[in-house]
Amino acid sequence: MKSLFLSLVCFLVAPLTVWAAAPNVVFLSVDTLRADRLGAYGYPLETSPHLDAFAEEALLFEDVVCEIPLTNPSFGAMLSARFPRMTGTTRNGLRMPESVPLVAEQFKAAGYYTFCVQSNWTLKDKLSGLGRGFDDYNDEFHKKRWGFMKAERDGDEVTRLALDYLKNREADKPFFAWIHYSDPHAPYKMHRKFNPSGKRAWRLDNVEKVRAKYDSEVAFTDNEISHILAALPPNTHVLFVGDHGESLYEHDYLGHGRRVHQTNMHIPLMVRAEGVTPGRSQAPARGIDVGPTLLGLAGLPKPQGMVGLDLLNDAMPEKRVRVIETYGGAVPNVPGVKSAMADAGPMRQSVLLEGWKLILNGDKRALFYLPEDPGELADLAAKDPARVKALSQHVTDWVTATPLGAQGTENLNADDWKALESLGYLE
Repeated sequence: MKSLFLSLVCFLVAPLTVWAAAPNVVFLSVDTLRADRLGAYGYPLETSPHLDAFAEEALLFEDVVCEIPLTNPSFGAMLSARFPRMTGTTRNGLRMPESVPLVAEQFKAAGYYTFCVQSNWTLKDKLSGLGRGFDDYNDEFHKKRWGFMKAERDGDEVTRLALDYLKNREADKPFFAWIHYSDPHAPYKMHRKFNPSGKRAWRLDNVEKVRAKYDSEVAFTDNEISHILAALPPNTHVLFVGDHGESLYEHDYLGHGRRVHQTNMHIPLMVRAEGVTPGRSQAPARGIDVGPTLLGLAGLPKPQGMVGLDLLNDAMPEKRVRVIETYGGAVPNVPGVKSAMADAGPMRQSVLLEGWKLILNGDKRALFYLPEDPGELADLAAKDPARVKALSQHVTDWVTATPLGAQGTENLNADDWKALESLGYLE
């Protein structure tokens, strides 16, 4: 009888012991955040003192590109570890298929409490399908500003809600949290207390003013993130990432979603966790690697079908070919047009291999060597046609091996339409 009693006690206590030992995992993300706008990535202005300090304790990945420079496709790729063309979620307004396993579902199945504080309209669960697996997916924001739909939740509200979840969570279970800030997304706002340029707006020309406002948004977000980092309990692993970048008039373009230059594609990624040695990695990483890395931080296996790599545990191919693409904007709520755009191929594609980058725009080809030309200013295509041909073949091979999946659209209501329009996503 005593033996039976002890066995019963062990059976009841064992899950709690496992939960107590399991690490918490935080997926901390910022919308529209260029890597080169952070001090840790070499930016000279003080936009990110708190993230720079975080970087000193983390493994920082210097060479990371998103899959598509749009919010929903980028995060869909991260959380499914599949290319957007595989899942059909190539544009905002296209919903993740129910059949595709997501990271949060794996954490929930392992006994984690899962919560998300969302801030971008395109990531609302009814539009994106990315709320699957979360016990709480907080995407209820409908405030209007100046009589128009406000399509984002401000960073201070994100912080307040996230801190409430952290404080009131179930203490006997580990947690997986996705906390997403959207403040650097246009329209940019100058925050009075955050002005890294140190210049007054009226003294700046239009380009300088846009860049100063963007830097102010980054600095504001960095300050909000500091409150989250300070509140995290022990035994918490953190993966920090941006979903895509932003062109600030480089290449005569303002915004994101329709170009594949590094200003749109190069994103920050840092991991701080027990057992992970701080430093810098030159590994050629990409968006689909985020999901497996998150699971790896908790010692969880990635489900079959996830094609990304666990950046901390998987072997990196010696020569990793990275094809990226963009489809531009969102699927509009117009009969006929919506279906045609959902089925359309990419606007532009690019391939990166060992420092070389080829951009494909219809029949046009542009070739750059990023180690010597990070701004992609010197097109070498005419000088090196053999490399252009070889890199173009990599794109052809990848497209052949990665056919377009079926897209699922969600009917947009009036608020959805106004929100996507205010974010600049409707063509």
